[in-house]
Amino acid sequence: MKSLLAAVLIGAGHFVGQAQQRPPVVFTPPGSYPENTRNPTLRYEPGGRVGTFRGLDGAWHRVQIAGWLPDRVYLNESGNYYRAFSPEEMTAFVRGTDTVVTVANIAPGKLGQLRTAFGRQLFRGAGLQLVDVTNETSSILDLLLMPHKLLIRKNADSWELVPKQKRALQQLLLAMLSDDPALAAQLRTQRIGRRHLLAILTQYADHRTTHFLQTAAQPRP
Repeated sequence: MKSLLAAVLIGAGHFVGQAQQRPPVVFTPPGSYPENTRNPTLRYEPGGRVGTFRGLDGAWHRVQIAGWLPDRVYLNESGNYYRAFSPEEMTAFVRGTDTVVTVANIAPGKLGQLRTAFGRQLFRGAGLQLVDVTNETSSILDLLLMPHKLLIRKNADSWELVPKQKRALQQLLLAMLSDDPALAAQLRTQRIGRRHLLAILTQYADHRTTHFLQTAAQPRP
């Protein structure tokens, strides 16, 4: 693998300990070991897509991306052999229309053993972030049957797992969006589910933007 992706590992040293001391990866041809014991850090994929990733230095780099899971993304610079990189080794990547970001400092138990994960960004605005940390879907059946794990946070607060129960979701949003009185009143009187979440967050962001513009337009004393 070329120096670009190797530099990601070096830059991630303070996140992953001895990453800069790892030996160079030698990709093993897929037929040379049993499928059920295949090294999870290696992948053969003839259908990777061009994308970009943002390293820990903040710079964006062009790569090929074969796919991703909450705990890894498969990258290379050319060919059909890919290596897995962890969320600690970058801050985001873009594949097609999806922007996937690193979600750090997840409280224990919210995503099993994961404390840092990749999540597909669904919303960002007015200090709010909503991400989907569900495994990348490969079929319509997966999309319908796989329960989506959504995380939300406001500003630099801790990530919260979006509950499936409507009452619990209502309480979470009331606590998080209480600085919009009109929206808070609406949340108290309506039954809401996770399917309403994007519309609610967009409404909140629009209110905050309008409030900011009105405040900025007022003459200073």
